[in-house]
Amino acid sequence: MFNRLTHLFVKSSVLALITTPMVAMAAASTDPISQFGLLGSYNNQKLQGSSHPEKNHVPEAGLFYNFGNKMTAEAGLIYQAGVEVKYGKRNDNTLKEGQGDLDLGWRMALDAHNSVDVIVGGGYSWTRYEPDSSQYDVKLTGRSPFAKAALGYSHQFDAATMRIEAGVRRTIGSDARIDVRGDGSDTVDLKDRTNPYAEVNFLFNRQGALPIVAGAYYTHTDYKLDRDSDLADNTELKRDEFGAKIGIAF
Repeated sequence: MFNRLTHLFVKSSVLALITTPMVAMAAASTDPISQFGLLGSYNNQKLQGSSHPEKNHVPEAGLFYNFGNKMTAEAGLIYQAGVEVKYGKRNDNTLKEGQGDLDLGWRMALDAHNSVDVIVGGGYSWTRYEPDSSQYDVKLTGRSPFAKAALGYSHQFDAATMRIEAGVRRTIGSDARIDVRGDGSDTVDLKDRTNPYAEVNFLFNRQGALPIVAGAYYTHTDYKLDRDSDLADNTELKRDEFGAKIGIAF
């Protein structure tokens, strides 16, 4: 699924660039837009506890929706609210996720085509990981409110916009539910962690009948128990996610 989404992203990006007019056009709308589409990702995960670590690789597919002016505003206040849901399974490793974000920021124009912005925000993420493990017969469910800070850079072409964003998400008061088959369940606080992320997004055909959005992203996330549980001793999950998305704007 991830390979098909990546292939679709590349084809759509090339097509949009080919069809973009090379002459100056009327100013594009700076109104907020909705974006809806598909996303796919590949996850490298490392689960470790009192025994040897277990490494797994899980692809995911899902849907995203957001609304705001982060891809259209030229200067001043910018904002975006969004949600995404994902599901992945490889062998007997299962990953289910949902996340919601709200971003607020201020954009400063450098010239007619380039701008920079500062973003702050927050959100909530929910993750359930069920590993296919010879050592851990568990389900880990993480619930993580987070704060967010980032820097952004935008470049406007004649009929397209590119935006790059890099920042961190800081978990606040998150916890994990541990379910062990035959031994019951326990809820344990997770240590607050600062997790980096980066993304690049494109808005093609801004003035056309069917604007296209596409992008790629990377996130690193650590989940570590704040204290040992009777069901899990010094358990930690490290995760690197590489993803791509494509959709429509309206």
